[in-house]
Amino acid sequence: MSDDEMTAAPETTSRRGRTRTTDLTTGSPGRGIIAFSLPLLGTALVQLLYSTVDLMFVGHVLGTEAAAAVGASGLIVTCLIGMFTGLGTGTGVLVARHFGARRHSQVERVMHTALALGLVGGAVLVPVMIAAAPALLAWLNTPAGILSMAVVYVRIYLFGLVGIVVFNMGAGILRAIGDSLAPMLCQLLGGVVNVLADALFIIVFRWGIVGAAAATLTSQTLSAVLVLLDLCRPDDRYRLHLTRFHLHRVTLREILAIGLPSGMQALVITLSNAAVQYRINGLGIPEIAAFTVWFRVENLLYMPIMALGQAASTAVAQNLGAEDRARTRRAIRLCCLIGVVVTVVLAAALLPASRPILGMFTADPDVIALATGIARIIGPCYMLFALMEIVSSSIRGAGRALPPMIIIVSALCAMRVVLLMALPKVFGTVSRVALLYPLSWMVTDALLLGYLLARRAVLWGGPTGRAPGAHGPC
Repeated sequence: MSDDEMTAAPETTSRRGRTRTTDLTTGSPGRGIIAFSLPLLGTALVQLLYSTVDLMFVGHVLGTEAAAAVGASGLIVTCLIGMFTGLGTGTGVLVARHFGARRHSQVERVMHTALALGLVGGAVLVPVMIAAAPALLAWLNTPAGILSMAVVYVRIYLFGLVGIVVFNMGAGILRAIGDSLAPMLCQLLGGVVNVLADALFIIVFRWGIVGAAAATLTSQTLSAVLVLLDLCRPDDRYRLHLTRFHLHRVTLREILAIGLPSGMQALVITLSNAAVQYRINGLGIPEIAAFTVWFRVENLLYMPIMALGQAASTAVAQNLGAEDRARTRRAIRLCCLIGVVVTVVLAAALLPASRPILGMFTADPDVIALATGIARIIGPCYMLFALMEIVSSSIRGAGRALPPMIIIVSALCAMRVVLLMALPKVFGTVSRVALLYPLSWMVTDALLLGYLLARRAVLWGGPTGRAPGAHGPC
C-alpha cells in the first residue's frame, strides 16, 4: 500500500490480517475519537476489576495483615509505574506525530529506541529498588508487624517491573498508531491469568503473600509478552524487530523531553495525594473510610476522562504530523465537548443513586452519610477535571510536556498541600477538604486554557496552518 493510499483510508490493515488501526487524521473526527476511546475505557475497567478481585483474594483469604502489607507498598508501586507511564506518553506522542506524517521509518526508530530504554531502565532499576525496599517501607512508616510481609511482596512485585515498563511502552506505541483494541485484549488476558493465578497460588498452593505477588508478576509478564508479539506483526512499515533494539541518541532525547516531565508530574501528584491523605487521616476513622469509599466510586467518572485524555493526545499528535491545524483544533474541541457531556451524564446518573452504590463498599451509615456529602460536592464538578485532563493531554500531544507539568504541579498539587498544611482549622471537616478538589481543578483549568490561548500559534502552527517541525523529527 502506498503512502497516498494510506492517506485516503481512515483505517489500515496489515498484510497479515492484523487488527485494524484507526487513523485519526481522516474521516469523522468525532466518530474516530469515540471508537478510539472505547477500548481505552475497556482497558481501565479490566485493570480496575482484576485489581479489585486481587485485593479480595488477599483480604478474604490471607487476612487483614496481608491486605495491609499489599496496601503499604502502594505508594512505591504507584510512583514507579507513574514514571514509566510518563515515558510511555513521550513515546506515544512521537510515534503518533510520525504516523500522522507517514514517516514510517521514524516510527520504527522511536519504537525500537523506546523499548530498548524500557528494558535497560527496568533492568538497572530493579536491583536498586529491591535493595532499597526495606528502607523505603520503613521511611513510609510501615508498621513493624507487617514490614517483613510488605518487603517480600514489593521485592517479588519488582521482578515484574520490566514487564510493566515494556507493556506501557508497547501499549503506547500501539495506541499512537491508532490501535487501542490490542492493548485492551492483552490487559484482559493478563487480568484473567492474574485471577486464576491468585486462586492457584493462594488457595491451592497456599503460598500466602508470596502467591499474591507471584500472581501479579505472572500476569504482568504475560501482558508484556503479548504486546511485544503484537508489535512484531503489524504493517511492514512499522514492525518491531527484536534485533534492532538501539538507543538512538536524538530519538532518546525527544522521548525524554516529553516523557520525563509527564513522569515527574505523575510522581508529584502521587506524593501530593499522600500529603492530602495525611491530612484526611487526622480527621478520624469514619472520615478516612468515607474518602476511601468515594475514591473507589469515583473511578466510574475518572476512567472515561482518562480515556478521552489519551485520545486527545493521540489525535493532536497525529494531526500535527499530518500538518492539519484546523482538524487538530476541531479534535480538541470535540474531546472537550465529549468529556463535559459524559461527566455531566454520569454524575447525573450517579448522584441520585450514590447511597446504594456507596453501600456496596460499606455498611456503616455514618460513613455512607459522609461519603454522600463528598459525592455531592465533588461529583457535579467533574467536568472541570475532564477539561483539565483533555487540555493538558492536548498540549503534551503537541510535544510540550513541561508547561502542563508546571501548571498542574503548581495549581493542583502545591495549592492543595499548602492550603491543607497552612490552614488546618479552615480545612478541618470532610466537606471543606472535599471542596479543595473542584477549587484546584478550577484554578488549573484557568491556567491551562490561558496557556493554550497565549501559545496557540506555537502549539498548532502559524497562519498557514503548518505545524511546527512537521517536516522533521518532533
